[in-house]
Order: sequence, then structure tokens, then C-alpha cells
Amino acid sequence: MQFAITPMITAHARCILEWKYDGPYAFYNYDKSIAHILDESQWGRTLFAVLDEAGALVGELTLGFLDANNKWVPQAEMDAGRLEGCMLWIGFGMRPDLTGRGLGLGFVSACASFAAHLARERCHYTGDYIGLSVYQFNQRAIKVYERAGFQTFFEGSAEVGGKTLKMQRMKKRI
Repeated sequence: MQFAITPMITAHARCILEWKYDGPYAFYNYDKSIAHILDESQWGRTLFAVLDEAGALVGELTLGFLDANNKWVPQAEMDAGRLEGCMLWIGFGMRPDLTGRGLGLGFVSACASFAAHLARERCHYTGDYIGLSVYQFNQRAIKVYERAGFQTFFEGSAEVGGKTLKMQRMKKRI
């Protein structure tokens, strides 16, 4: 499958908010991300829709930058290219009915490539890495990320919804 990445639009955002994952992956349902997905000021800046070759919505991509103190870099700093010591960071989700069908590597690779290109062109990012976070229960995703060239560089835990979950950060050279 070929992927095209475009700025988010209302129809895509509303579809994404309706996606429901099964079992332990229900953790990734977008009900906690409504404000983020519907933030039109970020559409085409940090939030994108991922489409297949027929133009059908298959996923979403979010990108940003973390500074050396693990704080999100404000949009104005990104736009100005003030990213010294920062790392490009991505997050994404694939439409639930497409998960587990062997599409992950292509999807992750397309998202990472797009994010790196956009960061270099629009934000003048000169860093060497692109990173992501993943909860360790999601071994399916971790295997895909490793096949895409990401390597773990930090393991820890995060407090999410009153639960402590083991997580890891992964990065790859761009």
C-alpha cells in the first residue's frame, strides 16, 4: 500500500474520533485526544491525515519537537527554527481495521520519512534523530518500530489514567 500524507480536514478528524480499538489496544482510542484532533490551528502544521492510494483515510500523524528537558517546543519556536538540542518526535495511529495486517512497516516508514522531510524543510531541523514513545504492552508496535530502524534509548514508566504503565522511547537516525 502506498501512503499520502496531507493536512487534516474536518471529515478526517471526525472519522478518527470514532475509531475503536479492541482489547488492550482500546487504550489508544481517541476519546482522550478530542481537543488535539479537532485543533484546526495545527492541521497541516503538526497534525496530518494519512491516506491510501485511493484517497481513503488510513491513519493520522502528529509531529513536534522535544527539548533537552523533555518539554514540548512551542509552535512559534518551531516556526522560527529554534530547535538546537531538540529531537523531532512523532506519534501516529492506524485505522483499527487495518492493524495486524502487515501494513505497519510501510505506514511507520512513510510517516517518519514525511515528518523528517517536513522538519528539515519547514523548521530547518538539523538534528540527527526522530523519536517516538510506546507502551511496552504493545509488543506488536515495538516489533514494527524496530523493523523500521528505531532503537530503544530509554525505558521508564508513565502515569496514565491512574495506572502506571511501562514505556520506552525509541529513536532512529534520519
